[in-house]
Amino acid sequence: NMLISTLLLVALLTTTSCDAARILALLPYNARSHFIVMEPLLLELHKRGHHLTVVSSFPQKKPLQNFTDIDLSSELPSAVSSYSLSSIRENMPNVFQTSIFIIEIHMARCETVLGDNRVQTLLNEKFDLVIGEIFGSDCFNYIAYKLKAPFISWVTSTALPWLADRTGLPDNPSYIPNYFMDYSAEMTLFERMYNTITLIYAKYIYYFCSELDSHTVAERIFRETLPTMEEVNHLTSLVLVNSHYTLSQSRPFTPNVVEVGGIHISKVQPLPKDLQELLDSAEDGVILFSFGSLVRVSSLPAQMIQMFLDVFASLPQKVIFKYEEDLQDAPPNVIVRAWLPQTDIIAHPNVRLIITHCGLASTIEAVHFAKPIVAIPFFSDQFQNAKNVVRRGGGVILDIDNLSQKDVSETIKTVLSDPSYSENMKRLSYRFRDRPMTPLQ
Repeated sequence: NMLISTLLLVALLTTTSCDAARILALLPYNARSHFIVMEPLLLELHKRGHHLTVVSSFPQKKPLQNFTDIDLSSELPSAVSSYSLSSIRENMPNVFQTSIFIIEIHMARCETVLGDNRVQTLLNEKFDLVIGEIFGSDCFNYIAYKLKAPFISWVTSTALPWLADRTGLPDNPSYIPNYFMDYSAEMTLFERMYNTITLIYAKYIYYFCSELDSHTVAERIFRETLPTMEEVNHLTSLVLVNSHYTLSQSRPFTPNVVEVGGIHISKVQPLPKDLQELLDSAEDGVILFSFGSLVRVSSLPAQMIQMFLDVFASLPQKVIFKYEEDLQDAPPNVIVRAWLPQTDIIAHPNVRLIITHCGLASTIEAVHFAKPIVAIPFFSDQFQNAKNVVRRGGGVILDIDNLSQKDVSETIKTVLSDPSYSENMKRLSYRFRDRPMTPLQ
């Protein structure tokens, strides 16, 4: 009896309580590159016993218990390889038009998602927390408001101009470059003036083209008088930002804004057999050439594609080329794939260089695994991401509008042969990874 009593006492003293919450994640933006940044947190919350309901275009491949997907892929198909070079130039020719385009593509989803019968049904349920994304519109925050649930927001990029006002985040343009600019903290007088103009412009455009329209759409769909979008946004409890000061710049953050750059990088997974053998056998190393999931590489001019192939043919390295179509004339050392497990490839020790558009996820992966880059940015924050690495000596930028075979060849050979690029990336990687806990924790 004494032994049983002792064991029961020990069990009671060592037992920890576990409160399972019902969490609603509203992630209707149909860019895979955005969703992969947020998915690890959703899966970790599920692993810890919480019930997840996720509204997105990317349902789980295998159904999970206590994980409900509301699949929007029919209404909002995955935007993989959906942008051609010409459409990028047409819709985002400058910093001013880029902010308008980001707002427009997101506003188009408001009515579709808010009016969806499955989403409307959620309003009759009880949720303990709502998770959303800050991008081009906050109209989905009205669902959290109507559910009377606290909500946290994701920013899958660095801090957007319209983040500051809802969180009290300092964004003084005299020393904090905004999302659309590729400046550093050390700006000239002209750069500070231009940085200020673009910041004010982005905030006003967001207010007039997103917040006011979001409020109008929400009142029409819910058929009731609602507080302004600005008032609802101020109820945000926490914002998670996909950045880290070692990769951008040091800036003041309020306690309700937390940097989690690199959260999407988990344990390296085994590669497909053919890729594993390719990487293992590459005595001279491997170059990864990928422009991410949004840009359709096959939309580049044919002569530009041929120029890249001619450059690759002259290199001793093997080149893994992410390309949506077959390339009949690809050199023997060029391996073409429509889809790649990019993170797991970059992690391989034989990868010596990444030719990238410098989307933030790709940039973070290059830094995390200490791989030098040749950056060819296309739009939006890619220019800032590229400059942030180049300023730290981790790579070189090429202009997509002024590429020549000679420049591309010489740049690749320089980055491969000069050990300073690799050493600088190793130092940057060490600083990026040196944290008291992982981003997911």
